[in-house]
Amino acid sequence: MEQIPLYQHIVNNLKAKIDSGELKAGDQLPTEAEISKQFSVSRITSKRALTELENANLIFRVQGKGSFVNTKLTPAHALAKGSKEILLILPFSHNPGLGDYEKGINEFLATTDYTLNIQSNTLVGQRKLLEAALRSSNAGLIFYPVSSNSDLGILYQYHLQKYPLVTMDKTIDGIPFLSVVSDNFNGAYMACKHLIDNNHKKIAYVSSLNVENFSSIRERYFGYLKALHDYNLNDYSVNDLTERYLTHEDGQGRAYYLQFIQAVKEQGITGIVAENDLIAIEIIQIAKEIGLSIPEDFSIVGFDNIHLSSFVEPKLTTISQDFGRMGYLAAKNLIATIENPHQPPRENVIVPVQLIERQTVRRL
Repeated sequence: MEQIPLYQHIVNNLKAKIDSGELKAGDQLPTEAEISKQFSVSRITSKRALTELENANLIFRVQGKGSFVNTKLTPAHALAKGSKEILLILPFSHNPGLGDYEKGINEFLATTDYTLNIQSNTLVGQRKLLEAALRSSNAGLIFYPVSSNSDLGILYQYHLQKYPLVTMDKTIDGIPFLSVVSDNFNGAYMACKHLIDNNHKKIAYVSSLNVENFSSIRERYFGYLKALHDYNLNDYSVNDLTERYLTHEDGQGRAYYLQFIQAVKEQGITGIVAENDLIAIEIIQIAKEIGLSIPEDFSIVGFDNIHLSSFVEPKLTTISQDFGRMGYLAAKNLIATIENPHQPPRENVIVPVQLIERQTVRRL
């Protein structure tokens, strides 16, 4: 009789514990060293056993943390139960001007037999919603992440389990999920170039969030830098100012923007590219409160084209994102992934943006 290899004894033992429920989904397995001691085998043998379990999709391994039992319910189980519900996780319950994501998603789903369930992480947090969704019977997930590097552990579990997931607005650092994003790089390039075309030479960029943590903000910052480079307008004093206002702590609010405006005036900066419309509008309001006039004292371009941007005085020049189109394409690509799980990986989708010229940029 053929002798069973030592590593297979370990595999059979741990598999039996998983099948019986003694080791539950998410439980941590013994380390290689602990397995070696328990079964009186070498580390090479214990490592082989864990590799076999991982190849069988019974466990997943996190570098530096250990091996864990995979979640029992996978997307394949959900589909076997006939699930036709798509989950949308958003970081906000209401955000002015961004509701067209949902409109676009529903527009595509209306052509299918899938329905949409929306959850906001404002109350329970992103990680808890992601953990619950991974155990749910949803057919797939459209995910608007709070940042590009939050909750990477649980998101990597989605990747390991081949759970159908599409991100909107941002990419996830290090995990190859399909993403549907606006053309943030070219949008910021267009914003900066619009100022350059109006003879502005000293142009700053301002953000409310650290660019290191957000792929969308990072791309906008790079687009701004590329425009300055292409037109030979790299000014080290302006670069230093911009760098200071990319590394602040969140939540500084009005005082932060007041300091920025004062620095802009002191350094003779005449143009500003803002990360988004809300920041641009707040800067306009604070500037007016301290006796400045826009665009006479400085010009500014926003990003998003939210509803309020056409009502503020002066009306905001901005870059328009097509939120509805992003939602539509996110739903379209997610359904294609669900119904064709073995298709080759799809390319990330970049949705074009548009410059909307209004009243906050003047020609020098």
